[in-house]
Amino acid sequence: MRRVLLLILTCFVAVACSVTQDVKSIPDPIDAIPYKVSNSSSLPDVMSAYDNNMHAMLRAKGYRVTDETTYMRIPRPIADVAQSYDEAALANAWQIDPPLPPRDSRILRTYRNGTQLLIVTLFAEANSRDGVVSLRITADR
Repeated sequence: MRRVLLLILTCFVAVACSVTQDVKSIPDPIDAIPYKVSNSSSLPDVMSAYDNNMHAMLRAKGYRVTDETTYMRIPRPIADVAQSYDEAALANAWQIDPPLPPRDSRILRTYRNGTQLLIVTLFAEANSRDGVVSLRITADR
């Protein structure tokens, strides 16, 4: 009886170890700094509404958001920042969903690794000389 229980326990441990993945995340670019809202910024209201809509869309598709939404400012052109995220994703074995065309100074990128999902949205103000703001949402099924 003990042997049977020990065998069953060993099977559970083996399955748990094989299912556990060491998934590397996609880091922000090295020159990213935490985003601070300024009085002249037009982005906070837009980003807040966008964040709420993305959370609702993820829930509707059966995902659960796994981390708080993060905001970073990257002092580079928006296309360079998007390319930086794409390169980091490929280096960490994430798949890149086909990108949507940029619109209204905004670029959306979606990355997948198994059941995990990372959505990175880049916002640029029309008159901003400070680069772009990255909004990151991570989710899992």
